[in-house]
Amino acid sequence: MIDFLIQHVVDPLIDFLGGSLVFVLTNLTTVLGFVLALLIIRRVFAEKRNPSNFFAWFLLVVFAPVLGVPLYFMFGGRKSRRMARIKREVSHHAFDLSRTRHEPNLHKGDILALETINQASKGNHFELLPDGVAAFKRLCHEIEAAEHTIHIATYILGNDATGQKIVDLLTRRAKEGVTVRLLLDSLGSWNKTRAARLKIRKAGGQVAMFMPVLPIQTQTSSNLRNHRKIAIFDNYRAITGGQNIDVRFMGEVDSAELFADFSIVTQGPAVAELTRTFISDWAFAAKEDPALHVDLLRHIPEEAGDSTIEVIASGPDVANDPLWEQIVRIIQEFKQSLTIITPYFIPDEVILRSLIVKAHTGRHIRLILPLHSNQGLADIARHTYLAELEAAGVEILFYTPRMLHAKMILADGKVGIVGSANIDMRSLFVNFEIAVLHYSSGDIEKLTAWCKQIERECTDYKSAISDNRLMPSKLKQDIVRLLVPLL
Repeated sequence: MIDFLIQHVVDPLIDFLGGSLVFVLTNLTTVLGFVLALLIIRRVFAEKRNPSNFFAWFLLVVFAPVLGVPLYFMFGGRKSRRMARIKREVSHHAFDLSRTRHEPNLHKGDILALETINQASKGNHFELLPDGVAAFKRLCHEIEAAEHTIHIATYILGNDATGQKIVDLLTRRAKEGVTVRLLLDSLGSWNKTRAARLKIRKAGGQVAMFMPVLPIQTQTSSNLRNHRKIAIFDNYRAITGGQNIDVRFMGEVDSAELFADFSIVTQGPAVAELTRTFISDWAFAAKEDPALHVDLLRHIPEEAGDSTIEVIASGPDVANDPLWEQIVRIIQEFKQSLTIITPYFIPDEVILRSLIVKAHTGRHIRLILPLHSNQGLADIARHTYLAELEAAGVEILFYTPRMLHAKMILADGKVGIVGSANIDMRSLFVNFEIAVLHYSSGDIEKLTAWCKQIERECTDYKSAISDNRLMPSKLKQDIVRLLVPLL
């Protein structure tokens, strides 16, 4: 009887269970991949991405989950709830403690009369540093002249003559008792700054790395980069723009390898907004309580000039996309002329179509780009967009002498935007960026003059593309454009 039960009941049951277990284990990866794919699709949908971006991720995750799922966890996220919470705490301090903040002096008819996180302030002084040599000399001067605090945030700190000079100055000032805080993006300054960080810390300075790539702090944190460039001295003067502390961006002497770019010096009440942004980033990266910096957040610098300036911080911690919204508003509402200077041009569908519609109405739009940037994929990706814009009547110019790294938007001689953000989907929707908006005629005149100098060394679109070597194949353009929405 026992033999019968073993032969006809137990053995078949074991075979069945064993086979089922093998089936389950064999297909577990597939099942988990499918579940993760569904969860990711739900998250991508909740992030309210543009349609092309959504469908690109949808297709990759659903039809190639083995590739799409890990790529999304590394590079797909736009907003981080944890960072948003920490940053909101700092912002709350700033708004609570800045009861004397200046009211915006913009009129309803102005092109950018929008409600934003920050407000425009009067009484600022503006100065333009036209190239990398001027920017480097001024940065060195301000570091040496600071009496109390030096706050610097940069995406890249080069392990070169430029970077070493700045590190030496910061080290000396820290030894002299000045409070030095240096904030570096961990990807932009990847594996280049260990010796520099140790040197500054040994001198009494403070250094923090923003969002370390390894170990990963949060889901998708490897993709969320701090691209802001801010240097603040004594909480009263600030240098901002797109220039990193690297020999390609600034240095003691001019050279063909030095990128064409500029920085701006701001002095006055607007610096309070830059300080709030820096402290927000610093507190997060250094894992500090923002309350430790209440005095800095409370301080409103005295008036120093007649410039009206607005500071806009954008990034994964900010509700919506305020910088992108401002740019779209400018494009859709300018009346006569619009100039855009950017090193990389990969617009989303809204910006692209807005430019085309305005061009069709006869408005003058000028787009200035480097003939060759330092990002080959970006150069390939831009061609299909440029062809559409040129056909619509947009004037496209290519800067030929060297790499053009400047970021600037000018509209109707009334408003100018400068800062760290490129006109691409990474800058506008993923990175932490900083922009400074100028409304005063004197400021706009200086920015316009710099723009005209660049124009004199440009070639037009048709002349540039006549050289077939500059035109990537149609297949390359199509492939790269398909990949662009995944950024």
